[in-house]
Amino acid sequence: MDYFTLCITFISLLLGIAYPILIQITSEDKYSSEAILDLFESDKKKKYFSINLIVSLLLVLLAFIELPPLFEFNINIFDDFLNNSAKILLLLSTIFLIINFFRLINLIQTFYRTTRLIAFLSTQKEDVLEKNNFISFEGMADILLWSIQNQNIKVAKNVSDYFFNIFSDYRDRWKKEKDLKNEGLIYPNLFYGTIYNVIQQSLKKEQNSFKFLEVRTSGLTWLLGEFDSPKISEITYVWMWRNIVLAVENNRLDLVFMHWSSAHQYFQINLEHITPEYENSEKGLIVTNEKLINERNNERELFLEFHYALGGLLLYKGKVTFIKKLFGYTTSQPADYCLLPIHMNQVFPMFFKFFDSNEMNFPWITTKYYFPDLDGVGAQGVIKNWICQYIAILFIRQFNLQTYYTYQVPTEKPFLPTSISEKRHWLDNVGYFKKLIKDKVNNEELMKILNFKIDSQYLDKINEIEQEVKKDFDYTERTAVPLVDKVNLYFKTVKKLLIPTFKSLQTINSKKVLKEAESNTFNLIGQSNLTEKGSFTDNGIAHLNFHSFLPEITNKKIKEGLSSIFYLNSNEHYLVTQEDAFKSLDVLKISPKEHLIILFGYMNFSYYINNLNVPNLSETNYKGIEIKHFPVSARNIGTSLFILKKKYLPWINFNEISEEYRSLYELNLINNKFKIYSTVSDLNTNDELREAIIKDGKDKDFDLKKYVYQGIIFRTTFKFRKEQKIVRIQIKGYTDNGRKTDDINDISKY
Repeated sequence: MDYFTLCITFISLLLGIAYPILIQITSEDKYSSEAILDLFESDKKKKYFSINLIVSLLLVLLAFIELPPLFEFNINIFDDFLNNSAKILLLLSTIFLIINFFRLINLIQTFYRTTRLIAFLSTQKEDVLEKNNFISFEGMADILLWSIQNQNIKVAKNVSDYFFNIFSDYRDRWKKEKDLKNEGLIYPNLFYGTIYNVIQQSLKKEQNSFKFLEVRTSGLTWLLGEFDSPKISEITYVWMWRNIVLAVENNRLDLVFMHWSSAHQYFQINLEHITPEYENSEKGLIVTNEKLINERNNERELFLEFHYALGGLLLYKGKVTFIKKLFGYTTSQPADYCLLPIHMNQVFPMFFKFFDSNEMNFPWITTKYYFPDLDGVGAQGVIKNWICQYIAILFIRQFNLQTYYTYQVPTEKPFLPTSISEKRHWLDNVGYFKKLIKDKVNNEELMKILNFKIDSQYLDKINEIEQEVKKDFDYTERTAVPLVDKVNLYFKTVKKLLIPTFKSLQTINSKKVLKEAESNTFNLIGQSNLTEKGSFTDNGIAHLNFHSFLPEITNKKIKEGLSSIFYLNSNEHYLVTQEDAFKSLDVLKISPKEHLIILFGYMNFSYYINNLNVPNLSETNYKGIEIKHFPVSARNIGTSLFILKKKYLPWINFNEISEEYRSLYELNLINNKFKIYSTVSDLNTNDELREAIIKDGKDKDFDLKKYVYQGIIFRTTFKFRKEQKIVRIQIKGYTDNGRKTDDINDISKY
C-alpha cells in the first residue's frame, strides 16, 4: 500500500469517527446549555481539526488529479518535489490531522466529563472579570442548574465554589474603581439572574439537599460577601427584593429567615457606626470624617428601610407567626435586634418616609418594593399602607421589649424634625399613624400571636406624641423667620415689574407743577396683605407664586387705576365701531404739534392696518400724532383712545413716605426716583405693627404671629388742570353688543 492510499485511509477513518461524535455532542446537549455548545464550537482544537480535515480532502483531490507542474527548475531534486508536491502536502496534512484528532478527542472528553468541564471553564475566569466575556460564566450557571435538577451535590459544590470566588473577585476589582463607589457595587445582570434562577430551581425540588447553596444565594453570601463588603447599590437591592418575593410566594419562609439572619450579621459587621475622628482647628474641634459618617448613616437607613418593607410584605401575606419569629432572632446576649428599632427615633421617621402623600420619597414604590398580585396605580398606596401597618406593630413592640441597661428607653418620645416642611408632614399624618396603631391594638388575635400586652399605654403614648407634634409645629410656625433668599426674590420681582410701569408714567408727565387750587388731584397707592409666613419659609407647601402674586396684582392695579384717572377727567365720550375708530379722530381735526393720543386696552394694530386699511397708522402714531399705548385698562373703559392737548397732560408727583411709616412697616427702598418701597414684616417680631393691626379690628380670628405683613408702598399723585378738555373715543367690543354706537358726524371738533 503506497502512502497516498494510506493517507486516504486515515482521512476516511477519522472522518467516519469524528463527524458522528461531533453530531452527537451537538444534538445531545447534556446540560441544556447553549453557552457550553458555543464554547465547544468556538474552541481552537475543534476549529483546527475541522479546517485540517477540509484541507486534507482538498489535497486528496489534487493528488488524485495529478496536475502537471506549472513550471520546472531543470534541477532534479526541485522538479521531483514539484511533481509530487500534492502527495507530500497530503502526507503532512494527514499527520497534522491525526494530531488534531487526538486533541479533539481530549476536548470531547473535557466537555463530556463534568469535573473536567468545570475545571476548563474555571480557567476562563479572567475573561469574565477583565473582558466582560460571560459565556463561560453562563455555562457554569447552566451546569449548576443541571446539578440541582439531578441532585448532584458534588458538582454543585464545585460550581458553587467557582461562583463564590468570582463574586468575591468582582468585589475586589470594584473596590479599586473609586469613581464607582458613590452608587455602590453593580454586578452584571447575569450575576443577579444566576442567583435568582438558582433559588427558583431549588424551589422546584420537594427534597432539596443543597442547603449550602441556599446560604450563598438566599443567605446573601454571593451578593454581599462575608466581611468588608462594598456599598449596596440600588440595583442590588432590587434583585434582593425579587429573591425575597420569590421565596415568600412559594411559602419558603426558611429562605426568608436565612436572609434575615445573614442581613442581621451584615448589619452588625459591615454597617456598624463609624466613630468620629476629631481635629483641633481655629474654630475648635471638627470632625474630620464627617462625610464617611454621613454616608454610612445613609447606608444603614437604606438597609433598614429594605427590611421594614420586608415586614410589610410578610404582613400582607398574613405571616404574623413568622414575624414573631423574626422579632425573637438575635445572636448576642443581652439580646440585640439589629434589623428592628431600638428607640422611637427609628420608628417615626421611617413611618413618615413611607407614608408620603406627595410621593417624594417613593414616586414608584412598585418598582422597588413590589408586592405579588398587586398591579396598577392603586398598588402604590396599598404597598405603602401595609408597610406602615408593620411599622405600627413595631411601635407597639417598643413597649414589650425587655431592657438590660438604664440608657435603653425604647418608649422615649422621638426627636421631632427640625425643618418646617418635615414638621408639617408629621402634623398632617400623625393622625393616620394613630389610627393604624389603634387598629392593631384592637386586633386581639394579632396581639396574642405576637405576645404583646393589651392595655392603653400604646394609645396614651401616641396621643401624647401627637400633641407634642402639634405644639412644636405651632411654636415653629410663629418663630419661623422668613428666608432671606425668598424675601430677596420677592423684592427683585417688585423691582422687575413695577419700575417699567412707573417709567411709562413719565412719558405722559407734563412735569409742570400745578397748584392745588388750579387742579384736580388723584392718587395711586400701593397694595398690602397679610400672608401666611409659610410663603416665605420652608414649611413643606409649595408656594409657586409667593414672590410674584402681590407685585402682579399691584402692577395691574396701577395700570387699571391710570385708565380710570383719565376716564374721570375726560369731558366728552363717544362709543364707535372699529371701522370708525380712526375716522372719528379725523373729525376732531387734531394736529401732531398740539395733540396727543393715549390708548388704553389691547389693540391689534395689524388688523386695523391690513384689514381695515387705516392709512398712516402705526403702533407709535397716527398721521404723525404720537400714540402712547397702555395695554391694560379698567373693565368699564375697555379699549379707548383719549385725545388731549399736550398742555393738558397731568403733573405726576412721586411722594416720599414718612419716616414713621417706613419704620412701623419695616419698608425697604426699591426705587428712590419713584419712591417705591416694599416689605415682608414678620408679625411675630414686629409687635408694634401687630398691635396696630389688631387695634384696627382686622383679622381678629387669626394668630398674627404666624403671618407676615407683605406690602408694596408708594403714593403717586396725578394733578389735572381744572380747565381742560379730554375726549374719549371708546371702541365697541364684544361685551358692548347691547349698546348703540355714536354717529361720527355727531363728534365735535376738538
